Amino acid sequence: FREKTLAELARTMDFVKAKGLKLADKSGRAVEAKELAGKVVGLYFSAHWCPPCRGFTPALKKFYEEVKASGGDFEILFVSSDKSEAEGKDYFANDHGDWLMVDHSQKDAAGNPFSIKGIPTFIVIDSSGKPVVPDARGAVAESKSPAATFAEWKKLCGDWRESAGSSLGGAPAANDQAAMRAARLTRLGGGPEPAATAPVAPAAAAAP
Repeated sequence: FREKTLAELARTMDFVKAKGLKLADKSGRAVEAKELAGKVVGLYFSAHWCPPCRGFTPALKKFYEEVKASGGDFEILFVSSDKSEAEGKDYFANDHGDWLMVDHSQKDAAGNPFSIKGIPTFIVIDSSGKPVVPDARGAVAESKSPAATFAEWKKLCGDWRESAGSSLGGAPAANDQAAMRAARLTRLGGGPEPAATAPVAPAAAAAP
């Protein structure tokens, strides 16, 4: 992977800051939004009581570990729909990868912008909180190369103004206004409809 640009180093996860989300790692250390700077971030909505979640979590953990081993700047934020904070923390500690957890009291703040209909749901977002891969769960399940899948996500999360030419498949053209406009339209144009995934458990099944 190329060295990070100054813009990437300066970028923080604005969505996390705007929502005031409290993050912690497995040791219980509080993690600040600035530690997500320049990373591709996914939100993982899950719960231990949900059988499909227990089936997908190991696959996501394996995917995450392979991306990290390849040098990918990747982070996942677990948003628990477990019935209690204690159950969510136990699930996080015993079954999840070495990623981060959103405070249990903030699950609605994290999930409401995305109208989560069921779990497990895995969404890759950009720094503003815009979903760039709404069905990342399906992408993980179908991925033959986690590193290659992650590289595509990184392109989608990138700032089109920083590498207009690269985002179009050519040489960087930061000063080429036409290329910048085209890159912007490429990002705004959307992509194919998300692939269908296995049935999910209704998120509403979790107690407050």
